[in-house]
Amino acid sequence: MVNSIKQTPSVNKNTYIGISLVALSTLMYEILLTRIFSVTMGYHFAFMAVSLAMFGMTAGAIIVYIFANRFPQEKLNTILSRQAFYFSLSTILSFLFHVFVPFLHSTSAMGIFITVFTYTEISVPFVFSGICISLLLTRFPDSVNRLYAADLIGASLGCILVVIVLNVSGGPTGVIITAFVSALAALFFLNNAGAAGKVKKILVFYTIVIALFSIYNTIL
Repeated sequence: MVNSIKQTPSVNKNTYIGISLVALSTLMYEILLTRIFSVTMGYHFAFMAVSLAMFGMTAGAIIVYIFANRFPQEKLNTILSRQAFYFSLSTILSFLFHVFVPFLHSTSAMGIFITVFTYTEISVPFVFSGICISLLLTRFPDSVNRLYAADLIGASLGCILVVIVLNVSGGPTGVIITAFVSALAALFFLNNAGAAGKVKKILVFYTIVIALFSIYNTIL
């Protein structure tokens, strides 16, 4: 019992910054999708972005509830870092899938399939975001009020930042910037886990690459 208590991770500034960044990138991506869907699919599909975000995050929360034993408390910071990284990477990949798969305005079998496929793959990043935030809000009951405050602060900043990003960088580059923010969150969680070596170097390299790409594309 004493050993398990010692292994339990504590909440510190990295935790608060991490949940803020995850919430920020989640709201940014959700709002960006309304803009992107209105161009790639049609303005009447834009409102589906909100439903997809809620669906994905709810699925993530359900996964945390049903498979609680897959998320051991003593490895929580490592798991949070991994989920934030998955959120970042899947944001980029799902967006690229969406761009390269032409949307078909049709009620045919193929049209329905493409629509379902689009909705499914776009919701994947929000599943990882939901897992991350659900773990943070359920595994630290003594700090849940402050964690939820940090979550709301990050979400509200995301709603403001997305306006600036759209005006300066545009929608597609905004998606990469969103992935950069969640990659930063992964780094903060990884610092809490005390990880070093190859894993941290790979994550730092990945974060720098997408940051440079975002800057370069914005300048262009």
